[in-house]
Amino acid sequence: MGNFQKIAIDNFVGRKHFLWFKEYREPTYGMTSQVDITAFYNFVKTNGYPVFLSLVYLVTRALNEVIEFRYRYDGTDIILFDRIHPAFTVMTDLGHYDNCDEVDLHDDLRTFLNEAQPKVAYVKSGAQLAHPQFDTRYDQFYISSAPWIELTAVTHPMNDNLFAYIPRVTWDKFHFENDKVTMHLNIVVHHALISGKPLADGFIKVQELLNNPDRILK
Repeated sequence: MGNFQKIAIDNFVGRKHFLWFKEYREPTYGMTSQVDITAFYNFVKTNGYPVFLSLVYLVTRALNEVIEFRYRYDGTDIILFDRIHPAFTVMTDLGHYDNCDEVDLHDDLRTFLNEAQPKVAYVKSGAQLAHPQFDTRYDQFYISSAPWIELTAVTHPMNDNLFAYIPRVTWDKFHFENDKVTMHLNIVVHHALISGKPLADGFIKVQELLNNPDRILK
């Protein structure tokens, strides 16, 4: 895992609501919002970038800008990571999905793609399906997509352990209408660490970068 600092719960600014919501039987919640990806889509197509991986990169960069999305809980202390990395699903050539969860976020898209593309190709081959699946890192976002259908809401299978504090991100089939391209973005978080305002800030940051993809996709 990357660099982080530990914050004692007694010194955590969100202590009151952390202690309250972490005891809930179902402490996670989510929101789904339509986002405009027109500028992003046109930019990656013009520059020949892979759409899915570029979107994984952009969303991960955007959510890192909201400090609450970098909080985790290790069972004793609040952990604040310097950077959160993407772990995302890939549909294999065998028709079963698998996880690509060893790709780090980098400061530029090209370095990210150079690392991600061969790992995605390996996962896509299905060779990894014979390996057991383990959750080992807290410094990740769990990202998936459902490009076959339009979504207005999403539920997620959730861990009954500390990995439940990891945000889940999903988007659906792109919708093309006239010159506009949109999709639905779903984000599910743990209420003990992320309340409604920072969750909304996450959507806002994503939309800001979607509107200005040249800021980071270069």
